[in-house]
Amino acid sequence: MIYVGIDIASEKHDFFMIQAETGITFSKSSITIKNSDDGYKKLHESISAFCGVTGDSQIRIGLESTGIYHTNIINFLLSQNYQVMMINPILTNMARKASKIHCPKNDNLDSQTICKYMIDNSYKFSPYTLSLYHNEALKSLSRKRFYIAQDLRKAKLAVNSLVQQIFPEFKSFFSNIYGDSAIAILKEYRTPKNLAKAHTKKVASFIHGRCKCTAEQLIAAAKASVGISEPHLAFQLTDAIEEMEHIQKRIKSYDAQIKEYVDLLCPNLLSIPGVGYTTAGLIAGEIRDIGRFHSAESLISYSGVDVTVYESGKYKAKHLMMSKKGSKYLRYALFQVARIIWQHDPVFQAYYNKKKAEGKHYYVILGHIQKKLCRVIYSILKSGSLYSSAS
Repeated sequence: MIYVGIDIASEKHDFFMIQAETGITFSKSSITIKNSDDGYKKLHESISAFCGVTGDSQIRIGLESTGIYHTNIINFLLSQNYQVMMINPILTNMARKASKIHCPKNDNLDSQTICKYMIDNSYKFSPYTLSLYHNEALKSLSRKRFYIAQDLRKAKLAVNSLVQQIFPEFKSFFSNIYGDSAIAILKEYRTPKNLAKAHTKKVASFIHGRCKCTAEQLIAAAKASVGISEPHLAFQLTDAIEEMEHIQKRIKSYDAQIKEYVDLLCPNLLSIPGVGYTTAGLIAGEIRDIGRFHSAESLISYSGVDVTVYESGKYKAKHLMMSKKGSKYLRYALFQVARIIWQHDPVFQAYYNKKKAEGKHYYVILGHIQKKLCRVIYSILKSGSLYSSAS
């Protein structure tokens, strides 16, 4: 078996090759290639040449997961039908430190360390597959949507702030000032001064759905408003609304993309009450391959909803905190589902009531529900089954 370790960087990569059984290496030290088509071809030609020298055609390639920098080369390696494994850098770093007390670190040695890790842990080899590639895509889309949603919250706050200055009475007439009716009126009139001069029928044409007022009441409020009808504020309001609508449009585009991947990879997650396409995308994207986790407890630990235990001698901490290690995106998704599922599912509702009877705080109970959710998700993804409260 030939092992190839690749140390990834933004502009170049270093690789090292060794045949495990004989200890024969392709070179004394790592070889550097550019992050380019020529560099990838050089790597492929080197692997082919080493196969010819050793007479060994079994190849395993390992590289560390390094943000975005591994995506191009791994795409090339998969196109050449190589078996490639993504390795957590923490694991290789621990292996490097365990080999020597004072162990140097550089690009040359890192690729050799990856080879050594793969040889020592050959039974753990898990090749990167097309489904993992799709999960990486889902992870990327879901994380980006997560941050765009934060931008939307900021944009809405900007609209709210400007409405408060321009027409503070306006908010009392609408349950949601970001709804279609409210936004249409704000875009059309911008200030109470303009709205006060409007025709009742035209204003009424904008009002539909859940609205607390009539056109007459809204115009009367505009006439008596203490708001500031200044042009610069009106301009900023229009700009803020346009920005908000642009972000909403972006979110819809991301939602469509995420839906396609969720339907392809993990539609069974949608059977869990409180899990929609957005949360399913975050959950599946962060978990990626459920095979990475040997138990539900390891998934709980990865999500960071496990409890940090601190004991020393006779001392035992009474107030335990959530570790909050691992994926914050997965933890966020679990929290959003936990807030809903106990209200709609009898099993989780009974669990919530049990913890409440024990005198636990609301957020402490949600923490317990998140752990229970992890176990459910682990079971569903492992078995490929649908969620059932009766199971």
